[in-house]
Amino acid sequence: MIDYLFFKFYRLWKYSSYSEIAVYAALLILAVFLNCNIHTIWGVLEQYKILPYPTRTMYNVSLGLIFILLCIRFCWKRRYKAVIEKFNEKPNKNNLLILILYIFLSLFLFVLEAFYSKGKI
Repeated sequence: MIDYLFFKFYRLWKYSSYSEIAVYAALLILAVFLNCNIHTIWGVLEQYKILPYPTRTMYNVSLGLIFILLCIRFCWKRRYKAVIEKFNEKPNKNNLLILILYIFLSLFLFVLEAFYSKGKI
């Protein structure tokens, strides 16, 4: 599923005015969304006093780590080219629905958690 998310974010940037940085912009947006998911879960665990409240440094370190891991996954031996070719050849409408639900739920749950924790997240 991460491959498909990368492909859709890549296409978003490929047809924009910044098409030359489409691969890295897609990786950055994907890293932000994944980090948003991690910190939503972290916020829920903080509500139950399982984990401490994440600091700004923890947030930045987790975002940087996710971005580096995604760069390794997609840029090692230019794997992103194979992913782009794979999804260009056979578009799938079911994956698009999953993508829309993922983005909506990610943002909705992040905002809901922020309201519940009074803006701490």
